[in-house]
Amino acid sequence: MTTKKVLATASGGEIAPTSNVALMHQVMDTLIKRDPTLPGIGCFYGPSGVGKSAASAFAAHPLGFNGVYVECRSYETMKSLVHNIIKALGLNVKGSIADQMDHVFEALSLSERPLIIDEADRIVGTKRIELLRDIHDQSGVPVLIVGEQDLPAKLKQHEHFDNRVLVWQPASLCSMSDLELLAKMYAVDIAIAPELKKRILSETGGITRRVATTLVNVKKWCDANGTTEAPSTAGITVHTGAAPGRLR
Repeated sequence: MTTKKVLATASGGEIAPTSNVALMHQVMDTLIKRDPTLPGIGCFYGPSGVGKSAASAFAAHPLGFNGVYVECRSYETMKSLVHNIIKALGLNVKGSIADQMDHVFEALSLSERPLIIDEADRIVGTKRIELLRDIHDQSGVPVLIVGEQDLPAKLKQHEHFDNRVLVWQPASLCSMSDLELLAKMYAVDIAIAPELKKRILSETGGITRRVATTLVNVKKWCDANGTTEAPSTAGITVHTGAAPGRLR
């Protein structure tokens, strides 16, 4: 297994082999290769925009770990969550939630595909989080939950779930090597001055999404100025995350 290549997704996007993709690789590898007597739940958490969903997409990719990927919504119900898991598995089953879950347990157990639940903090504090514990216990496959940085604290309220977590992995902020990888995707063939790179990392706070958006601005600035070099003095807009000032 390698994270060195950029992987293409079904939607046509790409997954750059950033630090968080490498961390995700370690987490999944640990869960899959764990001793059978150990629990198999992992928690990958961090601030919004650092690339957790991209790392999750890698784990779900056939060239990654071929996981069953489900993203939770703010309005998720028990019924809708079960439906989305069934849909992600490619099943076509009806009946009560209990009947449908029996098919989920069987399908996961037979396929041995890990289950990846993104935006899991949206369902912590409800009975839906216990549904994931049931899947872990009944199917035996790894279950990875992905969410914001307060996800571990929220899970402490659910002792039976919390004590089944084998791996707690915080996501990392965007590094200089990550920025250079992203530049190959968003600012193709542009030579960015080292000082400008440092400025981008500093002013974006290392938030990967802001870095990527800023690199798009670097490319636009170069195109507009007919150059392939972005000096430290380039007049680009850095996405800092700060709210715009009031209009006067």
